[in-house]
Amino acid sequence: MSDQTNMFLKNHFPHLILTPPLFYEWPIGLRFEVADWSLGKESIVLEKAGDRALEIVKYVFDPEDEMLLVTDVYTDHEHELTKRKLLVYQKYVHRQVRNRLRHELLTYVRPEIEDSLTLERFTLKCQLQDIRLRPLLHAMCQEDFYAPNQILKGKLGYEIYLMNLSKKMIFHLYDDRGCDLIAADAERLRPVYEGLQHWLLDYDRPKMDRLFAAK
Repeated sequence: MSDQTNMFLKNHFPHLILTPPLFYEWPIGLRFEVADWSLGKESIVLEKAGDRALEIVKYVFDPEDEMLLVTDVYTDHEHELTKRKLLVYQKYVHRQVRNRLRHELLTYVRPEIEDSLTLERFTLKCQLQDIRLRPLLHAMCQEDFYAPNQILKGKLGYEIYLMNLSKKMIFHLYDDRGCDLIAADAERLRPVYEGLQHWLLDYDRPKMDRLFAAK
């Protein structure tokens, strides 16, 4: 069940509300820039953004790591997704592991909105090899643009998280601009901070530098 998600958060990310931006919601994290608009043509920028996101995931996660692929979809009505097929798992997860997929309805409330939303959470325990990761990340980068591989074609809001159970990390590609990586332990992130300096988002670099300078 998605109790796996709840227990993982409770044990390693206490009091974290699973919502963007993770970099600002949790004190131990990195923020990366994935799109380079100096490349000019939109199609090239988005393709390179997806490739960079893929490189970040593969740099951080090992193939044997146990993971949860979590998709949160914000809906107006219960079971709205029965009318709008969610393509994340049908299209981007290998068939032999799809029977592990779990689903639950949650009530989602944020302070800045008065009305609650229905949140449909889909959780799959897997490894990187079980996911068609490159096309998934490319589709996520293109969700705000007209593209044939859009996941929900802008009709419903959604967030996709890669939760690394082995390394106690959460990866979130928020859109074509960038992605967040948070961890329960800062030392887990130090090799990533040092190895991927060139892709860290300059705007938030001072906060990241302070995190590791303090150790």
